[in-house]
Amino acid sequence: MAAFRQSTRPALPLRVYGGQARDAARIAPVQIQQSQPGAYGPEMGTYVRLPGANYPPAGSVAVDAIGDANIAPAATATLVTVTVPDTLRFRMVGIGFGADDEVALRFLTWAIRFDGDTRPGYNFVSAAVGSLRQLAEIIVVIGSSQTVTVVGAADANAVLTYRYQCRVRGWFWNEKEVP
Repeated sequence: MAAFRQSTRPALPLRVYGGQARDAARIAPVQIQQSQPGAYGPEMGTYVRLPGANYPPAGSVAVDAIGDANIAPAATATLVTVTVPDTLRFRMVGIGFGADDEVALRFLTWAIRFDGDTRPGYNFVSAAVGSLRQLAEIIVVIGSSQTVTVVGAADANAVLTYRYQCRVRGWFWNEKEVP
């Protein structure tokens, strides 16, 4: 079977060179780009910069934290705690809740707190926003060296002490300045 070789000479008509093929053959070969781009890496390719708050950048660390607590009627408890390391930021992308008895979720409200302070917009939210398998989309960006807690509160009308679970998903990343 004969191997086919691709000509890398520019496609110029021979009439430009007076019909002389040997003169046209003296043109230097042209660099042909590959049809599929290679993987981006530190040693090759073009650096792609996307905001770390929107997309998990290269080098980000995935976070999938699950916690639970038994909450009595009219009481509160911390369900999940995530401590953001120094020099990193945390982007929370999903949150979901569950209970041993799913009917108990109607008695649960939750809040997101940064170092004990309640996050505006996420205070006394109903637990019907997501499940442990199908997380609800959430947009929370937390700075470095902070502790993020999801606190659950049971309604005073709850009959029993219920066990509630919470799952939080996101990533840690480091903002880097590109020269």
